[in-house]
Amino acid sequence: MKGRVAGNSSSTEEKGSIISSIGGFFTSARTTIVLLFLLAAGSVVGTIVPQTHEIGPVTSFSSRLIVILDLNNVYRSWWFSFLLVLLSLNLLGCLIERLPAIPGEWKGRSRRSTFSLKLADTRSPAKLIEILLPKLNTFMNREPERSAKSDEFVWIKDRIYLLGFPLIHIAIIVILLGGVIGLFYGYRGHVLIKEGSSAQQFSLNSGETKTLPFAISVTAFSLTRYPSGEPKEFRSDVRILENGKEVRSGSILVNHPLTYKGISLFQSDYRVVDVKEVRLTVTGPDSNKSDLLLRPQSTQTIPGTDYEARLMSLDPGTTQRGAGVDLAVNKQGENPRSLRVYKKTGPVQLGDVQLAFADYTPLYATGLQVGYDPGTLVVWIGCGLLVIGFFLTLFTNFRRINLTLTREETRTAIRVSCRSRSMRKEFRKSVEEIIRGTLQSRSPQTKMK
Repeated sequence: MKGRVAGNSSSTEEKGSIISSIGGFFTSARTTIVLLFLLAAGSVVGTIVPQTHEIGPVTSFSSRLIVILDLNNVYRSWWFSFLLVLLSLNLLGCLIERLPAIPGEWKGRSRRSTFSLKLADTRSPAKLIEILLPKLNTFMNREPERSAKSDEFVWIKDRIYLLGFPLIHIAIIVILLGGVIGLFYGYRGHVLIKEGSSAQQFSLNSGETKTLPFAISVTAFSLTRYPSGEPKEFRSDVRILENGKEVRSGSILVNHPLTYKGISLFQSDYRVVDVKEVRLTVTGPDSNKSDLLLRPQSTQTIPGTDYEARLMSLDPGTTQRGAGVDLAVNKQGENPRSLRVYKKTGPVQLGDVQLAFADYTPLYATGLQVGYDPGTLVVWIGCGLLVIGFFLTLFTNFRRINLTLTREETRTAIRVSCRSRSMRKEFRKSVEEIIRGTLQSRSPQTKMK
């Protein structure tokens, strides 16, 4: 019988030890540091390894490792999500462990202290109250709160500081929650739209096609360049259409997205997909010059001749000859022929006139990044709470003084317990000078301990 009791007791102790170890894991600051380090390491891997990238045939050890650990999609991988859950539970555990102490600290009942004093005086508690309270009231700039059961007085300054710690932990949990919501319920993709066209479908980063709840119509695209020729700024003027009706319009520039119904459109890239207009310079026999404007699939008469020219194709400048065009030239009574005019090869003779390439107006297709993150608002709420929490923690100076007077036979025991967030040495020195100085100046019958 005794053996069974001993066995049950041992089993209970083991279970208690396991539960205590698990609780210690989720309330440990070391756990927080380790988890943050692992998440940072995972983010580094996500930066190095191309994300949402097809691996191809899984044959080598490295490709198997990438597939097993989802290294090509780190932020949606099972292990990264598991680390986020552990971090959230760890922060929640730290919060739950420390939260019960806050009400007592708020009311001044906590016994946590930065320092304490114990003294004795022959005078009665009433007399000591009369000489000590005015000094401490002036020092703390407030009246004390008195306990109904004993001669205990509590001065608390900036008690709102106590809310800083839980707010910071709650804020980080809220931010993590917002990130998880955006990670699993949001999406990112890309759409390429020509000027004058519209689109409602776009390609996700995973390669799938998704339909927007509205259409994007690009009315114009503009590009400005530096003197060196490098792109300086490119912008897309767009209209948002629902059921064919415009509900919003605006311009999209780099770092200046357009957001509608929580879906943000970012300017990401552009391409030259066609030509709007080509301008050629026509020089006649008398050296007079005139412009010939050609548009795709249109025919124009060349000034000073009986020839008609039709724009067939444009070379934007992929060779050393520079930009140029292929023309189909036709004259009544003659067979049609092809004519190539390039900017760097000089004018081309056609009958009595010369044709020279002047410039062209390209037709652009703008590349827009489409992003939807339903967790954005949650993250912003968390950031707001985090700022408030840090402000309360760093810029409020919590101080507490507990003064207890207890009559013991022929003397009164004086107990002072103090806590301060900052400048603890200075705070202790000031309190000791007030207590000891006041008692000694009023009577030589005080014993210091």
